[in-house]
Amino acid sequence: MALKVGLIMSVVSIIMLAIYGADSIMAITENLGVQSTAFLHTDVKTRGTVFGIIPAIMLIASFFITRKEPSKVLGILIIIGGALMIAGVGIIFALQGSAIPSAGQGEFGAVVGIGIFIAILGGIKIKKSKQHMISS
Repeated sequence: MALKVGLIMSVVSIIMLAIYGADSIMAITENLGVQSTAFLHTDVKTRGTVFGIIPAIMLIASFFITRKEPSKVLGILIIIGGALMIAGVGIIFALQGSAIPSAGQGEFGAVVGIGIFIAILGGIKIKKSKQHMISS
C-alpha cells in the first residue's frame, strides 16, 4: 500500500513541477518578467509554494514512506523529479539570468541543492532495490 501511495505522490509531484516549469518559461518568453506567472494566475510566492515546495516535500516523503519496499520505478520517478528541479533552474537562468535579483539567485541555489538531494534519494532507492533483488 505504501508503495502505491509513494508512486502516486511521485507522479503528482512530477506533474506539478512540469506545470510550474511551463508557467515560468511562458512568463519569461512572453516578456511578462521573472516575478510574473503566465497561466496559473497567482503570485510568484504562491506558485513557488504550491508547485515547487509541496512537490519537493512529496518526493522526499515518497522515499521515506517506502524505505522498506524495493522499487526501481519509484527510484526513477524520484530522480526525474529532482532532475526537473535542477533543469528548471538551469532553464530559467539561461532565459533570464541577468534579470533575476540577487536574492532570487540564492533561492535558486537552494532549489538546485534540494533537487540534488532528491535525485540522490532516487539513486539510493534504485540501489536498495537492486540489492534486494540480489539477496532474494
